[in-house]
Amino acid sequence: MITDRMERIGRYAGVLPHAAEIARLFREGKPESEAAPLEVRDKRYETKADEKRQFEVHAHTIDLMIGLEGEEIIHICPQEELEAGAALPGGADGMKMRGAPRGSAVILRPGCFVAIYPGEAHMVAGRVGDGAQAVHKWVVKLPVEDTCPCTSRCERHGICAECVVWHRNPKNSLPFCLRKKGEILIEREISRRAQTEGGKGEDGEKKEADSCS
Repeated sequence: MITDRMERIGRYAGVLPHAAEIARLFREGKPESEAAPLEVRDKRYETKADEKRQFEVHAHTIDLMIGLEGEEIIHICPQEELEAGAALPGGADGMKMRGAPRGSAVILRPGCFVAIYPGEAHMVAGRVGDGAQAVHKWVVKLPVEDTCPCTSRCERHGICAECVVWHRNPKNSLPFCLRKKGEILIEREISRRAQTEGGKGEDGEKKEADSCS
């Protein structure tokens, strides 16, 4: 999972296909692309009570969610922590998963994005505060089975969900496709700690790290 502000999405081009084109579409406010084979779904709904929400997971698709209006909580956890449910309708990639909200709770705000990778179960539409809130967002579907950059031809090559689960073993390294992401997140954490542990900006005031979560 990656979460950040849209103006920084270009930093993740190594782990997010078509990042530059997605940034352009966002700036122009239009979900259709003539330069890349992108499926952009325009979503509008209201946030829900937890008992009405459900996890789902994909095997070969990155869900890139971009906040436009409103705020919602998205819970994200490894799929192996949940019980498998029904397949998604229409032959879509993935399945529903059964389980209460758990894992990382990310708040998707306008101008921010959350990239959810194969094998990461996600539950959207969580309420921020009391009561329902209208949400408007884009969900960009990014298939990954034909773009696996790993040079190892193991039995998990191109099967993202199985690869991520195998690499979660503490004795194994990050998947090849996520190593650049790991470097970026480490740099962000070092920067955040430097600011929150006494670092000050040019104006002399202590500054907090910018975050969408």
